[in-house]
Amino acid sequence: MQTVITLTALNEAKNIGQVIPEIISQGYACILVDDGSTDGTPELAEKLGASVLRHCINLGQGYAVLTSFKAALKTGCDIIIEMDADGQHDPAEIPRLIDRMKETGADIVVGSRILGSDYDGAPFFRKTFLPHFTWIINRLTGYHMTDAMCGFRAFKTKSLSGVAHLLDEMLEPQYIAAEMFIRFSRAGLRVEEVPIKLSERKSGQSYKGLVRYGFGVLKAISKALADNGHRKKTS
Repeated sequence: MQTVITLTALNEAKNIGQVIPEIISQGYACILVDDGSTDGTPELAEKLGASVLRHCINLGQGYAVLTSFKAALKTGCDIIIEMDADGQHDPAEIPRLIDRMKETGADIVVGSRILGSDYDGAPFFRKTFLPHFTWIINRLTGYHMTDAMCGFRAFKTKSLSGVAHLLDEMLEPQYIAAEMFIRFSRAGLRVEEVPIKLSERKSGQSYKGLVRYGFGVLKAISKALADNGHRKKTS
């Protein structure tokens, strides 16, 4: 099955030098969406063999993810895998997500850090808040995830193509996971999980602060629910 790996990046030149070669060495095509970097990230990604799309200004990771999905859908691949570009996700674990999709027939396979072997040493935020955010999303979607916020996910292209119109309805520019699961659950997409490991960033710091992240996720949930209510009233 043909698989395309998608990355989104904002000033990740110090990290993609390891990530992209590992992806390509396994025989996968790689699409990187650069979200307004100023450190040479897109130029380096092209040299490393990735197909690069650029946002001229920073629009937010959520919008970059949507751009990557739309680009991957045009390739004719069978599976689209979303990964972080900062080196926290191990490309060697890509087959785990693919195998889980084949075994279960799921439309989406989510990597779970909570089920992973290194969860005992997880940061305070992940241990304290992630389960609560995941519980809220599960209640709204009917899913049974343990980790709704992990950015290491596999999507069956046929399933994603069938709900491609939803990609144009997304409202949250940054913290897209919550809105995505809410909309995809209403479209009937089925989710499974697989344990993954999570490494520390190879270089630099995340642009998502603790407080900002928490409010961002709640805002994304509110937007999705409000938009759904509006669509019901006008339909």
